[in-house]
Order: sequence, then structure tokens, then C-alpha cells
Amino acid sequence: MSKSESIEWVAIDDIVLGTNPRTVKPTKDRINEYARSIALYGILVPLIAEKQNGRYHLQAGYTRLAALAQLKNDKALTALAQLNSVDLDRVPVRIYKGDDKGRLMLPIIENNFHDVMNEVDVANQLRALLDAGEDVKILEDFFGKPKFALLLSVLALPAEVQDLIKADRLKASTAVKFAKEIPEPAKLLKALNKATVKVEELYRSGRRKNKRITEGVLKGKQTPMKVVNDTAAYLKTNKLEGAELLLSFLHGLQSGMDAERIMEALVNGEHIEAPPVKKRGRRKREVVEA
Repeated sequence: MSKSESIEWVAIDDIVLGTNPRTVKPTKDRINEYARSIALYGILVPLIAEKQNGRYHLQAGYTRLAALAQLKNDKALTALAQLNSVDLDRVPVRIYKGDDKGRLMLPIIENNFHDVMNEVDVANQLRALLDAGEDVKILEDFFGKPKFALLLSVLALPAEVQDLIKADRLKASTAVKFAKEIPEPAKLLKALNKATVKVEELYRSGRRKNKRITEGVLKGKQTPMKVVNDTAAYLKTNKLEGAELLLSFLHGLQSGMDAERIMEALVNGEHIEAPPVKKRGRRKREVVEA
């Protein structure tokens, strides 16, 4: 924050919502986490707004405002906030007094490094910065040359491909790689649409845990470990001659054993058990500071 900027406590009714460059809105769970955090500790990180004609035009802090609204609609959280002397009608706001280029950087700084802004949104914000005259070297230093080059490549992708990235169906780096290998937009979209259908089918059948398109799906390739796992699963349900020895070998690979350990076990006639199945799922997140 520059010396000319300050922090004020601002009535919520005086805040004007501007344009949020984020395509993906915060989830209900994330807002609830913020709401509980605010009820316990208040808003610790000020919102950012530009003051114009007595109103405060919001530049960053949309999730915090949404969480505060959620808190005020929850009687239990409201009581908790009042117990902790949290102000529910006013919020701390950092008054932004920079130029247009600095204003365009705010959403990137606030959101991108918290993983709540996808690469397409960041790329569009980057284009706005370049159009506003921001120095390329400054942006390269900020993002790093590889990320900066990736974002420029994302801008060149067809809109339909960008939509897949925004929907978290395709990683930006993977999309750029596909575009280099299949430079004709019509052929690229046809391949991606076909892969999308395949992913949906695999997801519904339970054979895939997410709906993201990968190189393996697009090109019909399988990773070595996928081949190992599928072969082991087949041998467990089909009685084939010599299957026990091969199954022990595959279990060794699944367990991460090196060649020497696997061969030693096989020579000694030991049966290598299948590794325990890892439980999937996200770890419970801690309460975040607002």
C-alpha cells in the first residue's frame, strides 16, 4: 500500500459492486468458511475500493462481502459475531488511489495466487493490462516468463476451448499443447468434444474420478501404471495359467518395489500382496482468516 492510500471503516450500503473478473464464483462451502471465520475474528484483510463521489467502488473483496451477507442471515453465526464484538454493518476498506494499470493488477494479486481465478480470466486481465500500456518486462517479471507465455497462448485459443478451461474440464497447459499438435481449430474442437463425451462416460461408470480431459483420453493413450492396474484387476477375476506369478509381479510394481526386490521375492516363491487401496477425498480444510 502506498503512503497516499489509507484504510477506512465503511458502511456496507456505501459500497458499489464493480465488475469481478473471476468467472468461477466462490463455492457455498467456501463462503460458509469465510462467514464462520468473520464471526470469530472479524474481517482481518481489508477490502479494496476506489472512492468516487462519496461511494466506494469495490475492486477486491467480493467473497468477504458475500460471506458477511451469509453470516447476517444465520442467527447462530450472528450471535457468535456479536459475542466477539464483530461489526456487521461496516467493513475495513483500503482506499485505492493508483492508476488504471494498478487497478487491473488488483484482481490478479488478490485472486490468482489463492487459486480462485482460472487461467482464462487471468489471461483476459493480462490483455487488458497490455492494452492499458503496461510494460511487458514488468509482467514477465511478475508472472515469470513461462506463465506469461502460457497466458498469451491461452488468449489465442478458440473460445470453446477457453470455456473448457474455465469449467475446469481442461488444464490450460494441456489445451495449449493440444492446440500446437492440432492447429486447425475445427479439428481441435472435434477431438475435444469427442474426448468430453468419453470422459463423461468414464465418470458415470465410476472408472474415472474427475471430468478433466487429459492427453490419455484425447489420444487413447494409457499410462504404464494404468496398464498395470487394469491387468492386475483382470487377473484377479480371470483364472489364467501362470497368473499367480504375473500377479505378484504386478503387485510389486503397484507397491513401488524396485526390480531387485521383486525378482528376489519371485525367485524365493514369495507371493506379493496387493497394496492397500488408498482412500480418496479431500482433507478437511481449517477455518480461514477473512
